[in-house]
Amino acid sequence: MSTTPMVTLIGRDSVEVQATLQAVKKSVTIDTMLTVLDEEKTTGMPIPVPGVPGDILKKVMEFCEHHLEDKPEDEGAEDDDEAIWDSEKIPELSEWDAAYLDVDKDTLFQIANAANYLEIPLLLKYAVNMVASRLVGKTTEEMREFLNIESDFTPEEEQEIRKNNEWVMRQPDRAT
Repeated sequence: MSTTPMVTLIGRDSVEVQATLQAVKKSVTIDTMLTVLDEEKTTGMPIPVPGVPGDILKKVMEFCEHHLEDKPEDEGAEDDDEAIWDSEKIPELSEWDAAYLDVDKDTLFQIANAANYLEIPLLLKYAVNMVASRLVGKTTEEMREFLNIESDFTPEEEQEIRKNNEWVMRQPDRAT
């Protein structure tokens, strides 16, 4: 009887997260670390993940476990930034993925940051596209509020910019 090798990850808040070795290897960062350190020698050693809090690390590993059977993305795609973000190549979210990413915005941002830190391209794509979808149709002010961005302009400067770029602010009539 073969057992699935398990790995212990330790989040920045010292929370331990158990995951299968196969799931952990979905992270390019951790897979590279295991390769460099010799996976055999690190068996049983907890792996610190200082850039990710434990609750988010657990959620990220849940995603990796769910996507174990996915085919690896096109070889070499990681080297082509434009190919990675080509909207034509982003698969539709499954029902599971949509439910997984149906979280509050702070959690979604933390998932995106963790996916970036751990180099999990599919999760990063899904998370940032979910953020983008939540911005669709919002005004500049609503986007600033959603993204916690303060305006660099005084109210007078902003009014002048709006006046000079009035054509941008007009919504075209769209036939349905």
